[in-house]
Amino acid sequence: MNTPIQLVRSKYRALGGGCVSCSRDLAPVEALPGVQKVDALASGVVLVTHDGTVADSAIVEAAQKAGLSLAPAGPARPVRA
Repeated sequence: MNTPIQLVRSKYRALGGGCVSCSRDLAPVEALPGVQKVDALASGVVLVTHDGTVADSAIVEAAQKAGLSLAPAGPARPVRA
């Protein structure tokens, strides 16, 4: 019997006046192992749903490759089913 994976959601804010909707595709973040979903909000917030194994630094670095500077905005929180 497999135990279901508990997903978590990490929240990031765009830095330096960065515009989430103006940035290139966030595919580098979505391609990280363990990432399930990336939501870019018009408010400059990016929500990353993952399996808990993805470091903030990896997400920030991947976003930088897409042209967006992000900063963590609090600890990852469990996703409610």
